[in-house]
Amino acid sequence: MLLYCKQYMDFKNDLNERQYEAVTTDLLHVRVVAGAGSGKTRVLTYRIAFLLSEMQVDPWRILAITFTNKVAGEMKDRVIKLVPDAAKHLTIKTFHSFAAFFLRQEIHVLGFPTSFTIIDEEDQLKLIKDIAAELGFKKSDPIVKKAINYIGSKKLKEQYPDDVVIEHEFFEGEKSCLEIYSRYEEAKNNMLSLDFDDLLLKTNIILENYPDIKNKWRNRIDHILVDEFQDTNDTEYKMLSLLKRPDCSLYVVGDPDQTIYTWRGANQKIILDLKDRFPDIETIILDRNYRSTQTILDSANMLIAHNKMRVKKDLYTENGKGEPITVKSCSTTRVEADFVSRQIKRLVEVEGYSYNNIAILYRSNYITQEFEQSFTANHIPYRIYGGQKFYQRREIKDVIAYFNLIVNIKDDLSFERIMNVPRRGIGETSIALIKKEAKEAGLSMYEYVKALDADESEAPKKAINSLKSMIIVIDKTREDVNKNEEAFAKPLEDMLVSFDYYNYLLKEDDGDERCENVRALFSDIRHYLQVNPEADFSDYLQNIALLSSQDEMISGEFVTMMTVHTAKGLEYPIVFIVRVNEGVFPHMRSQIESGYKGLEEERRLFYVAMTRAMKLLYLSFSCDFSYVAGGNLVPSKFLKESGNEVVSRTDSYSSYGRPKQYHFDDIRDDEERQEKPKVVQSSSIGAKTNGITGWKVGDIVIHKTLGRGVVIAVEGNEIIRVRFDEHGEKTIMGNHPFVSRG
Repeated sequence: MLLYCKQYMDFKNDLNERQYEAVTTDLLHVRVVAGAGSGKTRVLTYRIAFLLSEMQVDPWRILAITFTNKVAGEMKDRVIKLVPDAAKHLTIKTFHSFAAFFLRQEIHVLGFPTSFTIIDEEDQLKLIKDIAAELGFKKSDPIVKKAINYIGSKKLKEQYPDDVVIEHEFFEGEKSCLEIYSRYEEAKNNMLSLDFDDLLLKTNIILENYPDIKNKWRNRIDHILVDEFQDTNDTEYKMLSLLKRPDCSLYVVGDPDQTIYTWRGANQKIILDLKDRFPDIETIILDRNYRSTQTILDSANMLIAHNKMRVKKDLYTENGKGEPITVKSCSTTRVEADFVSRQIKRLVEVEGYSYNNIAILYRSNYITQEFEQSFTANHIPYRIYGGQKFYQRREIKDVIAYFNLIVNIKDDLSFERIMNVPRRGIGETSIALIKKEAKEAGLSMYEYVKALDADESEAPKKAINSLKSMIIVIDKTREDVNKNEEAFAKPLEDMLVSFDYYNYLLKEDDGDERCENVRALFSDIRHYLQVNPEADFSDYLQNIALLSSQDEMISGEFVTMMTVHTAKGLEYPIVFIVRVNEGVFPHMRSQIESGYKGLEEERRLFYVAMTRAMKLLYLSFSCDFSYVAGGNLVPSKFLKESGNEVVSRTDSYSSYGRPKQYHFDDIRDDEERQEKPKVVQSSSIGAKTNGITGWKVGDIVIHKTLGRGVVIAVEGNEIIRVRFDEHGEKTIMGNHPFVSRG
């Protein structure tokens, strides 16, 4: 055992009383309920440092799991500053990056090479569209979206195509979705590729079915630490359970009040019910907030107290009371956008704040249009996150496709992408012919073209010869990369120059910007090598394949605009939460589909939004006419619940010039019905009931959002249980204005 010495660290003085208790506990199972801004990253960092320096745990026997690659890197940097000697052997990763790390070593038992490619969502969509076209559908057909959702839902249940048996279609087109799923898996396997879900599923398959491998990894790990544990899903928790020996410590940090990803599988019950799984578990609550003012925290505490599914806590701070929360009613959405612009100009030009101190948060991306127009008109620099990522830009995807072929010559998606990039005179007909011939030969397109005599293909000789020349360059680059593992950026740049790729980009109107993006990619490679000197080319490709929106955030002199989901884990001195209207925030569809549980998640999402603010918080809403709602928008119930009630207003006008008056008493108080698992009626967004009563089992339902369904149960005068063709079973209000009889 190596001895690790702490550096610049005084546990007692560096931590508050609760943090110190959480860091130094010697219990086997620990649940740290860490409120927003309570220093959870600090606690996790010091916990790892404590294990290393005080308990003399070897760093390679610690597995720490974080929510994003960015946080993983920051946490590792902090630990290294505290315990420098431990740097080389620390394992701090996301679930997906750990799974990829595991599979690079163990996937051979499933007949896969360790050089597999990870495909992203864009590549997944292209592959599914191609398969749908092979089956006679159009690439724009709704079956494509159905198939994507179907594949995701099956993988969430750990079901591959062979595990699915359809006796009766649950929705129209299910058999077609299963056929697409089956062909999708076959295509991925032929390309030696995995999607994000596969990383987790195949890790669990190996751990479940290969006891020697499971025991080897179990015996390596004495301590498992997990950040953002409230967002863990069943597949991820299963992985932890398979890796954990009975005497292995489990230390989880999270906040049930910040569970905002149940729509993609997060299971809040895992953190809430941990006491049932481990009766000896210790729960430590971190309730001192270091981020916000007490005024902001009091409002957030008041809001989240309306939720039932939580661990009770009230955040407090020693930062002082701070400024009141500003609540602004606006007659139209455009007036709301202009109000935000005026405030930003005042904050920057009069109060002395910087643009990068300010964030605009919203429930859904569609809201940004009027704010973008107003910011542009008022010369306010801004950047939207959660839109197109850097690594999703066309020129970056092109270059990465070349990179992927250096590692994996069976990657048909990458090969097809760059066959005519830069232009080589290869048309769609030639691509289709080569694709067909390669499939008939049982080879990847790369392998087929490389072995092909130009006379043996129906494709034009010029096209074949051009591709052969390209392959020669890629093969040479592969050799150079393997020879120069510690400086692989240079041969990659030389490859692009040999293809005249930069001049190809410069022929476009925005060519200069695209070239700069490619140069930024190579700067990123060099930076990655500096930070990770032991990494190879495959490690770099894996890292960029697993990046999230938050990982790609950069600082600059601009206002940040993003959804609340993207803002998770971030903080800003000034936060504007905009379009705080019923049906918008809380989102109407979430309530319709998930009832009170959906409302609780929306409330948690608003709580997360509020607690991003450090000094100033603005809440704004519009009283505009909404064609979606069928009436004028009204303020969200979350304003009243958070103590930011506007009693009445008579000087706002709709787009038709009619005076608009509203009272919060008009907003339905759902807590009076919180015991009943039913959907919130949307009378609060200006819509009327449909007047339909007397629903019976077997009745056909047509829902504006969810489509066609059949009533399978009647649970009261207004509540019906419906099996929808595309969305499964839902409990809805039978008299909701979106509902009609079929």
